[in-house]
Amino acid sequence: MPGYSRLQLSASIGGVITQPGETVEQAVSRADKLMYQAKNRKNMVVTEDNARDGALSAAGRESHSRQSILIVDDSEMNRAILAEILGSDYNILEATNGKECLAMLEQYGTGIALILLDIVMPVMDGFAVLSEMNRSHWIEDIPVIMISSEDADTVVRHAYELGVSDYVSRPFDAGVVYRRVFNTIKLYAKQRRLASLVTSQIKEKEKNTKMMISILSEVVEFRNGESGQHVLHIGTLTQRLLERLTQKTDKYDLPPETQELIVMASALHDIGKVAIDDKILNKPGRLTPEEFDLMKTHTVVGANMLDRLGRYKNEALVKTAHDICRWHHERWDGRGYPDGLAGDDIPISAQIVSMADVYDALVSERVYKAAYSPDTAVQMILHGDCGQFNPLLLECLVEIQDVLKAEIVGRENEEG
Repeated sequence: MPGYSRLQLSASIGGVITQPGETVEQAVSRADKLMYQAKNRKNMVVTEDNARDGALSAAGRESHSRQSILIVDDSEMNRAILAEILGSDYNILEATNGKECLAMLEQYGTGIALILLDIVMPVMDGFAVLSEMNRSHWIEDIPVIMISSEDADTVVRHAYELGVSDYVSRPFDAGVVYRRVFNTIKLYAKQRRLASLVTSQIKEKEKNTKMMISILSEVVEFRNGESGQHVLHIGTLTQRLLERLTQKTDKYDLPPETQELIVMASALHDIGKVAIDDKILNKPGRLTPEEFDLMKTHTVVGANMLDRLGRYKNEALVKTAHDICRWHHERWDGRGYPDGLAGDDIPISAQIVSMADVYDALVSERVYKAAYSPDTAVQMILHGDCGQFNPLLLECLVEIQDVLKAEIVGRENEEG
C-alpha cells in the first residue's frame, strides 16, 4: 500500500464444531470469543480443544476481557511500581529496552492498548522507539505515554512532536498515573469507534454509488443486446490492466484512488448508446456507413449527458466517466473517433477501457459474430486488427493474458 510499505498482515482464527441442536449463529458466537483470545497473540489459531487443554494460560484467557499495557523501562523497580498501580485493572506486559518494545509490538500489535515508555534506556532509547513507531504507523493506533525524570522543555517538546499522547514525570503519583492511563485508553477507544463509524458510512455510500452505476449500465447493456456480464468483465479487465501498468511504469499518475475511479467509471463507457436506435444497436449484419456514423455518436452523446449533470459535473468520478465515454474509441495512431486524438493525448483511463472493451467484445458472442478464443483475441489486438493501442498496454495485455483467460473466459464458461 502506498505510504505503508512496511505494513504487514496478521491472522487470528477461532474455530468450533457445531453441537447437536446448535444454530450457526450460536457456533459463530463461540468461535468469535476464541478468535479474540487468539488476537492477543498474532498469527494464532484457538479452538475449543486447545483452549480446554490449557494451550491458553489463565492470564491469556483473562486478557480477553482486560486491556494490555506495555511498560518499557530499564529499571525493574519502576516497572514494578507501575505494574502495582495498574495491574489490578489491566494486563501488564514488560520490556527492558526499546528493542524489546519493538519485538512486543511485532508480536501483539494493536492487542496493546497503551505503552508507558521511558526515554533513557540501553540498546534503544525511547525517542528511537517513537521514530520507529512513526515509520511503521503504530503511533496512529497505539497511544504512548512518556515516563521520565527528564523534564527539560526541549525533551518534553520533542516527545510530543514524535506523537506521544501524554507525559508523566517521575517520581510517580499513583492517582495521576492511573487517571492519565485510563483517560488516554478511553479517548483512543472513542476515536477508533468514530473512525469505524465513518468508515462504515463511507463504504455504504460507495456501495450505493456502485449499485446505481451497475443498474444504469445494465439498462444500456439490455438495450444493446450484449451479455449482462459485459460490464463486470470491463471492470475486471480494466482493473487488471491498471495493476500491471502501474507495476511496469510510473509514467502515468495513477494512485490507488484514481485506479478505483477508473474501474468504477468504466461501467458507464457506453452510456451514450441509450440514444441509438435499437435496430442499429442489434443489427445482426454489418452496419452501413450511415448507420456506423450514427453509432459513433454514442461517444459524444454519453459525454454530453455527463456534462449536463450540473453541480456534479466537476466530481472526480463524473470527469473520469466523461473522458472514458468520449474517448474510448480513439486510437493510438490518431485514426479513432470522435476527435482523432493520438498517443497520450488520449487520457490513459480511456486507453485502458478501450482495450478492455475490445478484448471482451472479441471473446464474447454477439448477434453479429461468434466468440473468438482468448489467444486469438490477443493476437488480433497485437496485430492491429482492432485498431492501434499504446505499446505499453499491449505489453501489459500479453503479460496478463493467462490471468484474463482464467478470470473472464473461464468464469463465464463455469456460469454458462
